[in-house]
Amino acid sequence: MANNERLKEKRYVGVKETVLYGVANGGQVIGYNMVRMQLTFFLVTVFGIPEAAVATMITVMGIWDALNDPLMGTLVDKTRTNLGKLRPYLLFVPIPLGIATVVFFGGAEFLAGVQSTTLKIVYMCVTYFIWEFFYTIGDIPFWGLSAAISPNPIDRSNAITSARFISSIIGGLVTPIISLFIDLSNKGVIGINMRQLFLVMGIVAGTVGMGLFSLSGIFCRERVVQNSDEPKVLDCFRFLFKNKPLLLIVCSNILATVGGVTDTFAQYFYIFSLGAASWGTIIGIPGVVSGFLTYLLLPALERRWTSKQIVVRTTILKALVGTTTFLIGMKFYRNPAVIVPLLMIQGFIFSSLTSINMVVPTKMIGDTVDYMEWKTGERNEGMAFSLLTFISKLTGSLCTAIATAIIPVIGLVTVQLADNSLQLVENPQINTRFWLWALVTILPPVASLISLIPFKFYDLEGKKLKDIQEEMIARRELNSKTISKSEGEI
Repeated sequence: MANNERLKEKRYVGVKETVLYGVANGGQVIGYNMVRMQLTFFLVTVFGIPEAAVATMITVMGIWDALNDPLMGTLVDKTRTNLGKLRPYLLFVPIPLGIATVVFFGGAEFLAGVQSTTLKIVYMCVTYFIWEFFYTIGDIPFWGLSAAISPNPIDRSNAITSARFISSIIGGLVTPIISLFIDLSNKGVIGINMRQLFLVMGIVAGTVGMGLFSLSGIFCRERVVQNSDEPKVLDCFRFLFKNKPLLLIVCSNILATVGGVTDTFAQYFYIFSLGAASWGTIIGIPGVVSGFLTYLLLPALERRWTSKQIVVRTTILKALVGTTTFLIGMKFYRNPAVIVPLLMIQGFIFSSLTSINMVVPTKMIGDTVDYMEWKTGERNEGMAFSLLTFISKLTGSLCTAIATAIIPVIGLVTVQLADNSLQLVENPQINTRFWLWALVTILPPVASLISLIPFKFYDLEGKKLKDIQEEMIARRELNSKTISKSEGEI
């Protein structure tokens, strides 16, 4: 009991550092959300690259990430500097990642006069690879810092909640703003075409976003002592298979991949079914509000239920809401008067559930780091959170690849008119707009139910987790006293 009281009472991270950690994540998601939500639209519709080439590139990049992320995690865990093993990367990466963001999204404008599809594909592959490379260098240490920022799980939970909370607000604002400007460009209101618009958005994401992201390396600190021995590469890979709870989380996230295709098709639905991309701005407003409220309620949920119970219940609820929305609107999906309020209600609920499932699994990964330290004596934030980055990018790549492959199946073919506006090419054999409705409501959340299967075997919760945390507090205090005694003798 005494250990548990110390666990709760001794705090290491102040409000300023917690908030700045969150602001840094907010800056990071500006560029990430552009890539995650606009990648297919940008490459296929704006850049004019064939769907098959985009899907192939994204699939290949997903395979590359499967190899690259664990290697980057290994490199992080082998790093030993006076600044720690995580902060050096956070201080270095914002500038090259910002440049890579501008170059990638500027491609359509830079190659505006080029007719060669091959050259466009090469440009896409090279610049996307560079962006992914620098994103990995920054993302793994950033989330590793959430486990190393403090030995106190409350501090760590606050840091993660701050990151997810602030990034959800910024990300929640970025998405409807992008939709609004796409609509203004598509209708010729702002005087720049879609290619120029994405270049401008890339510049904003690369400068403002990365400027905020740099705050994590400047102001945040590592407080959990590093192991004195550098891990071997093979040992770090063995770590993946020893950490059963972490592997179960990874499997669950991979199975949930299809749930992310909604983000890709929402833009198309707003433009071609409701008549304007800016409907996304209005529809997204309730989600920003509910996301804010959810983070305030999250501590109460964590007191009532375990992390596993929260994930299972929110996933089931999301499927029920998506099904209800689909059934109510299936005869009115071209009527904004019905669909906009309906999607606002769905968005309000979805945003709450998504906000919860952004914080809780991240916290669970931090728990698995403690579990492996308790089990083996080795603490591997880099490897553990390289998997978080791997999951995020792999599922994002798979989502985009799946969505891109679905485009021709549902007859989603567009043409750019003389006034630079986009128009859907009607196919009498396929009701494209109906399939867009299904893809933004029922199909993704229902398909995501299979992601709950691994949690049937997840047991790092309740008394077991509490006992591990208490024992680790005692071990660290003993190690601290031993080190102090040794230094005194010297």
